[in-house]
Amino acid sequence: MIALAVLGAGACVALGKSAAEHLNRRDTLLQAWEGALLRMEAAVNHSGAELTDVLRRGAEENEPILPELIKRLETMPAAPVEALLDALPWDSLLLPAERGVLNDCLAGLFSPSLQAQSQAISYARSQWAVFRSSCREAREKNTRLYTSLGWLGGAAAFILLC
Repeated sequence: MIALAVLGAGACVALGKSAAEHLNRRDTLLQAWEGALLRMEAAVNHSGAELTDVLRRGAEENEPILPELIKRLETMPAAPVEALLDALPWDSLLLPAERGVLNDCLAGLFSPSLQAQSQAISYARSQWAVFRSSCREAREKNTRLYTSLGWLGGAAAFILLC
């Protein structure tokens, strides 16, 4: 019976830690995209670089978010925008609104006008700041809560099963 109690307690603790880790991974992913958008904006605004160079600049640090899109763009330069954007790793951590903003931003980068490209990235960065802020607040608020609830649930399961 004690083994079952320990197993139940461990499961509750693991569940709480897993929920907290999910929030941390989501925040890390949003931070990686924020950095990629910032680097892409710098490439468009300061050098007027070509699209592949802009994407390479966005993908050069930390998380390799854009390499598959760059590879597909190089192998199929005449492919429609939608086919190229399908190469992005739409992680399950991103919400549909966040995916929509990224999709619109990257589609805007295919415009031949530097002004349209700059506007697309500026809009995406402003929206991303809102997404990142709410994610950071949720992570700070709920990480400790989920961890504590896991430990509390684990202790309760242990007491009930003993």
